[in-house]
Amino acid sequence: MELILESPALLKKSMEIISDIVQEGTFVFKKDYIELVALNSNNVAMVIFRLLSTNFKTYELDGEDKQISISLDYLSNVLKSCDDKSELSITFAKNGRLKLKSMGNNPKEFEVALIDYVNEELQKVPDLKFPAKVIMSSSQLSQAVGDLGFLEEGVTFRAQDKSFALEGRTTAMAGKVDFKENVDVKVEDELEKYECRYSMEYLKKFIKADKIVPSVELSFNKDYPLKIEYKVMDKLLLGFILAPRGEE
Repeated sequence: MELILESPALLKKSMEIISDIVQEGTFVFKKDYIELVALNSNNVAMVIFRLLSTNFKTYELDGEDKQISISLDYLSNVLKSCDDKSELSITFAKNGRLKLKSMGNNPKEFEVALIDYVNEELQKVPDLKFPAKVIMSSSQLSQAVGDLGFLEEGVTFRAQDKSFALEGRTTAMAGKVDFKENVDVKVEDELEKYECRYSMEYLKKFIKADKIVPSVELSFNKDYPLKIEYKVMDKLLLGFILAPRGEE
């Protein structure tokens, strides 16, 4: 296998975010993209990552659907040392480790040990149906989550007709953000109110993707998981699925 990324920036930033949510994962090298689907240790959050082959100067596989399992924390730490604007070579070293070479003016080489998963089934993205979808700028969502960050118990996503809001309360405080501009809300039933409460802790981790993608798509339902997707056309999908959080 030989892969040469023209620029590792999308991979670096994505792994930095993902490694803060899940510790280990299995990458599948498919014909047109690399995919990682991983569930965190307490089964609350799932990460969906796809890096398309169009990002690569060279994309040569030793057969389709090759898999490698690796510590995402170790991988992220190594990627942080690779130059954003230099090509990145990804191969296997003779000792079986993943080998990364940043080919800048001062070339850097790194190796990361792989993990041997025995009889480990690959995670699959669940087939979920969402009657409420919202498309907005990622910076708007990040601003709102930041403004309501004191709601540590959770925040409610609410969509009805053309309106969308985030709100929540604690025993001492409450907050709400109504989105009136630059937001596209689509619901199956305009008379129905779709709302569900989600963990603020994980939302704060997800929104770091606003540094990669300018827009975000939110999909949810009543008492149902939340799906958040950040997409770069023909290059990247970084998605998250978050379990609902009940009232305390």
